[in-house]
Amino acid sequence: MALRADVHVERRQTRRTLKEARRFARETSRIVRRRGGRLSKADRTTLEARLADLEQALATDAPAEKVQAAADALRRELQRHHAVLKRASVLEYIESLGSAIAIALLIRAFLIEAFKIPTGSMIPTLMIGDHIFVNKFVYGLRIPFTHFRVVQGRAPERGEIAVFEFPGEGEDKGKDFIKRIVALPGDRVRLSDNRLYINSEPVYTRVLEHDAECADESLQRQGCRCVRQVERLGEAEYVTQHLAPPPINVGPGCVNSPDWPSDNPLQFNGGRESSDVVVPEGHVLAMGDNRDNSSDGRYWGFIPLENLKGQAMFTWWPPGRWFRWVH
Repeated sequence: MALRADVHVERRQTRRTLKEARRFARETSRIVRRRGGRLSKADRTTLEARLADLEQALATDAPAEKVQAAADALRRELQRHHAVLKRASVLEYIESLGSAIAIALLIRAFLIEAFKIPTGSMIPTLMIGDHIFVNKFVYGLRIPFTHFRVVQGRAPERGEIAVFEFPGEGEDKGKDFIKRIVALPGDRVRLSDNRLYINSEPVYTRVLEHDAECADESLQRQGCRCVRQVERLGEAEYVTQHLAPPPINVGPGCVNSPDWPSDNPLQFNGGRESSDVVVPEGHVLAMGDNRDNSSDGRYWGFIPLENLKGQAMFTWWPPGRWFRWVH
């Protein structure tokens, strides 16, 4: 048993020696290629010869002792010129910076992107000024500035918060919006007395407060009071708010819109009060959690699936809201 253990230890040490020698040879080759011009011709020739000895030992599967000896000889020669070779060149700094920028752009384009929340439409889940990271790969790999996906991801799910390109015309065309997906292709959906119905089934809803301070400062300034309630869609459970109905709110700026579709001509499908709205194939319907202060699908319609850019992951700013998962 002791002999087997010794053999195992020896093999592991040999693998480590060879691995370190290969890495050392690659690093030295890069240094000679980029900084070797600082040496005299004779010194560079000697250094390249020691490097060739190590590469030859590795290429011919020489014993570990011979590889180690060649590495030690190269290390001593490199150390002689340490003062001259230690400082990176301007070109290396530029290459490193360029590589870092390229990697950051690739990550932003295809994997993860940071967004700042500009409005209060997702209060109380997301506050104005929140900075979030968005998973851009979840719905598939999309070529930047196009709707073409080279890799298809999973389908969106009810209840998740998505970033998407505004689907309508006008001044918001092409801008990034963030809302909660409430209905999928083929779903029949309506809002009745501030409660969502999907395919004729009421969404789980539990009122937390009937007369609460609105988390939205723009509503607070008008003296409005809000109803806060828990909703559950799919695996997502979250809190929404809407303006409290009379007699709690009676001011003209604090009007609750409890139903959709409704007879409000400003709304999408306005004039179809009490009838369900069917989400067409290839589209989803999204709403804000701040129901009475949100420009969403009730006003501009459905979102084509190709407009979806990613799913909200977590907030990373401001302090006090660091690394909170978005649900």
